[in-house]
Amino acid sequence: MYRRILVAYDGSDHAKKAVVHAAALAKAFGSSVCVITVAVDPSQASLDKAQKIASEAAEALKSQGVALEEVAVRSGTPATEILNYAEEKGVDLIVMGSRGLSALQRLVLGSVSQAVASRARVPVLIVR
Repeated sequence: MYRRILVAYDGSDHAKKAVVHAAALAKAFGSSVCVITVAVDPSQASLDKAQKIASEAAEALKSQGVALEEVAVRSGTPATEILNYAEEKGVDLIVMGSRGLSALQRLVLGSVSQAVASRARVPVLIVR
């Protein structure tokens, strides 16, 4: 059912839970997993930090015996970069954490998970 799963990872507690769910799904379906972390700021310092964050997810997946296909770090608007990467890789499922924003924060700031879920061409699992 899911050949390739994408985990959008930002290092938050919700994202860590998303990795656990993605690993369980990958093991159940024999899927490979890709990880993406998006740095909003394209500076080298931000990209280095994003690489460290992405590596954390990769290590967690590997330690659970999951077939890790690729770890990507991009800069730009998170929802756009996640969606573009999902299209490029032909993923079957996107797994990501919910930031747990209040209703007011979502109204004012929006939500990356909400934007991805509303625009994705594949199922999106949002983990709380």
